[in-house]
Parts: sequence; C-alpha cells; structure tokens
Amino acid sequence: MNLKRISLSYVVTYLMIGGLGLAIVPDLFLKLFQSNQSYGDIMPRVVGMFMIALSGLIATMLYFKDYKYYGYSIAVRTFIVLFLFLLFFINGDPFFVVINVIVLIGLIPSYVIFFKDKMNSSSNSSE
Repeated sequence: MNLKRISLSYVVTYLMIGGLGLAIVPDLFLKLFQSNQSYGDIMPRVVGMFMIALSGLIATMLYFKDYKYYGYSIAVRTFIVLFLFLLFFINGDPFFVVINVIVLIGLIPSYVIFFKDKMNSSSNSSE
C-alpha cells in the first residue's frame, strides 16, 4: 500500500474528526483536548469549518491519487506545529500541546516517507 496514502489518510481523519468536534460541540471538544481557556462559541466553530474544508481538499488528493503536493503538505504541517508551539508559549493552554502531538504523529512519518522517496528517485535517475 502507498505510504503517502496512509499518512494523508491520517491527516484527513484528524481534520474531519477535529473539525466536526469543534463545529458541533466546541465546549466538549475543547475539554476533551485539555483546554483550560474559554474561546467563546463562534471561533471554535469557524476553526472547525476550516478543518472540515481542508479535510475535503486532502481527501480529494487521495481520491485522485495525486501526491504532487505531498511535500507542500509537510511544509504546511511543519508551520502549523511551530505556530501551535508559539500559541502554547503565549497562552499556556495545554490544548495546543495535545493538538501538536496529534499533528506530529502524522508529520514525523511523512518526513521519513518524503525523504525516502527523494532518495529513491535520485538513485533511480542516476542509473
């Protein structure tokens, strides 16, 4: 099975579950993910809406087996991880650490897959 497909399936799953959780039951979702802050009722729902939309975009990549933006997805998730750490240091809410762990669980294997593919393609092109 294609490892890129597996790693992106994980991304689609956490984006969809997280997005639905934030959009439908934001208070419960924030508590489950260890938040110690109040973010109101609207902003978590807006974030959930964007997560659901991103899940759909990545699911479309999977459906069409189009992985040309796989490297970009790694770059975006790396930015997200760095930004979430910044938010944690500014705000102190453990929610950001929990979300970061979820993203990192998928990001670290993605780096391995990406660089393995790069090494394989460079060794194949030199033959």
